[in-house]
Amino acid sequence: MSTVPTRIELPRPIAPLTYLAPIGLAKGIRVLIKVRGGQTWGAVLGIDENPPEVKLKPIESVLDPFPLLPPGLLSLLDFAATYYGCGLAHLMALCIPNAVQADWGLVLPDGRRLSDLRDSGDWMALSEIGDSWHRGKIDLPTLLHRRNLRGAGLTEVRLTGAQHPLKITQTQAKVLNSLKSSGGVKLESDLLRETTVSNSVLAGLERHGLIERTKRVDLLSQKREDLLHRQVTLNEEQCKVMSSVDLCHFGTHMLFGVTGSGKTEIYLELAERVMTTGKRVLWLVPEIGLTPRLLARLEARFPGKVAVGHAGLNTTEKQADVVRLLMNSAQLFVGVRSAVLAPLRDIGLIVVDEEQESSYKSDEHPRINARDMAIKRAQIEDCPVVLGSATPSLESWYAATTGRYKLHRLTQRPAGSNLPMVQVVDLRECYRQARKRVLFSPILLHSMEDVLARGEQSMILLNRRGFENFWFCMACGRTLDCPNCDISLTYHKGAWRLRCHLCGHESVPPEICPNCSAQHLRGAGEGTEQVEDLLQNYFPGAKILRLDRDTTSRRGTLEAALLAAEHGEVDILVGTQMLAKGHTFPKLTLVGVLNADLGLRISDFRSAERTFHLLTQVAGRAGRVEKPGRVILQTYCPEHPAIVHAVAQNFEGFTESELPYRKAFSYPPFASLVLFRSEGDDVVSARKPLEELRHRLGEFPGIKILGPLSAPISRVKNRYWQQLIIKSQNRAELSRILQEISLERASLVQMDRDPMNFGV
Repeated sequence: MSTVPTRIELPRPIAPLTYLAPIGLAKGIRVLIKVRGGQTWGAVLGIDENPPEVKLKPIESVLDPFPLLPPGLLSLLDFAATYYGCGLAHLMALCIPNAVQADWGLVLPDGRRLSDLRDSGDWMALSEIGDSWHRGKIDLPTLLHRRNLRGAGLTEVRLTGAQHPLKITQTQAKVLNSLKSSGGVKLESDLLRETTVSNSVLAGLERHGLIERTKRVDLLSQKREDLLHRQVTLNEEQCKVMSSVDLCHFGTHMLFGVTGSGKTEIYLELAERVMTTGKRVLWLVPEIGLTPRLLARLEARFPGKVAVGHAGLNTTEKQADVVRLLMNSAQLFVGVRSAVLAPLRDIGLIVVDEEQESSYKSDEHPRINARDMAIKRAQIEDCPVVLGSATPSLESWYAATTGRYKLHRLTQRPAGSNLPMVQVVDLRECYRQARKRVLFSPILLHSMEDVLARGEQSMILLNRRGFENFWFCMACGRTLDCPNCDISLTYHKGAWRLRCHLCGHESVPPEICPNCSAQHLRGAGEGTEQVEDLLQNYFPGAKILRLDRDTTSRRGTLEAALLAAEHGEVDILVGTQMLAKGHTFPKLTLVGVLNADLGLRISDFRSAERTFHLLTQVAGRAGRVEKPGRVILQTYCPEHPAIVHAVAQNFEGFTESELPYRKAFSYPPFASLVLFRSEGDDVVSARKPLEELRHRLGEFPGIKILGPLSAPISRVKNRYWQQLIIKSQNRAELSRILQEISLERASLVQMDRDPMNFGV
């Protein structure tokens, strides 16, 4: 078989390598290669026109007969690789699990096997088969099934077509006749039930070569609550939106509606219309916690047509739903950030729910933004994309109000469901009256008593976990800091540990100060664990549920807790921002926000926007059904625009106060940003590559360079971090500059395009 030097990209931070591979391999095919004594997979990029002058190693094997990803998705990956400065293999790792591999023993309709074409080197024929498969012109029903019977899934029994031996038993004949009557294939469980034979009969037929059993990886990925589909009649505003969305062509639609205004009903109706045409729907949500209830709703409306993907699934479940997508057996795929790269064909609609959420932007390589990628994917697929939010990001809002996106408004909640009454409590006044710092204002405690007496629910939000934020010595003033990072340790009372929330370091709280040996250590600040502890004392008979990263780390705990809260089995919910978004609790009538201005103290130009989003979203949890809701915001800065406009639920008022500030300082949406990070054993080694980069960037006019400077948290896991930021008002020109400087994959400098998080 002829081989040529071929560029292979690995899902690692190194430049593409060159190996000898069969001639004719298409871009995007996965191969197995040896690297430094081990084996890994890589993606074929194409022939290397200028191979290195060394003896090249051959690849170990070809994993895919043709690119398994749809052509439209491969085009999206090419765009993303260029825009975000990453490689094709890095993105492919998010699209398809390693365990999803083709069966080379598959028999084609003409009697040949895929392995026959591989062994003869006919990669052109394999590419044509792949193209026909992606276009739906050829059916390969067992392409991605497993021949070994280990692992989860459904076992299929198939006739092989081999000649019968002279003698077969009556029970074996019974099995063969049953398979013939059903077209030659049947699920093993159905076959055994119908023929009432034992598994040993199938084993005997398999030994004779008359049948073969394969594992069909086809699972329902999560336990989903049984929910009857309830048809909702759309109101006039919703019908107007429906008629304004062109389902035949690309368009970006901004669905701006107050919390509880029925945005999900519009998504469902649009999805149903698209699915009746035979096309598919991609539905993105920002967090895992939003999927269980939504999945139940989707399954009720579209039974058997829904697949799901997020980080909470195990390997087999991820594999199962990716296989369903590749085999076109799921019409709707719902998932979190990486779902935007799901191998879904013939997409007719993309939904991005809560589009303003920063969790759509990855903080790890590759640093993609799923919302922006969804828009690009819709453009490639020539289908509409709907961005929905009660508090849109300022970038999306500016694009909608300047005509780049089509703006749709929903101003009404359903009949019997009104916006909650919002009340502000000035904690400065509470301090003056009590002559001490107050965590729970009297009005909040009295309101919680009234709610409990009525048998309703309360929610208390504090966006900080743990019991106390830090410990310090009152004798010498030193705080107990993480030995590996430049942050203080957080005290967790239940575990009796001081923990670092960055590197995971933990230690037993000392009895004396490590610095001066004084016995005057005490904690300061409060987190959700302390809030729960205090509420147990205030309301000893109440059922209190705390939801934060510490209590929901085990799989399924978040879903189970949210379900219990929805069913009214909890009196008081305590948690971080994971409680604020997208959930509906029918009995919830009171929301209390402790330290509503907490996020305003973060040194980030988006801090006011994030605070406004959070407060508006959490206020929208109260009174979403027939009972009126009330929200109490406790704050030390009641006059801040983010607080004032959140109280009034006035998003447009907030944008009018915030956008001029953004424009004056050239921040998004009026400029594009790129953040470069570098790490080292000390500050000097971390800063050096950024200084060299700044020198190179100085050759280009029209950009503003800030730095190098220390990252907000300058040391993490004993590594020092420096960063450099560039601004440009011309996105296309910025892309050209980044192409020219072309950072090496193995470079010490990491690039983050359109950053959302300026920490490490």
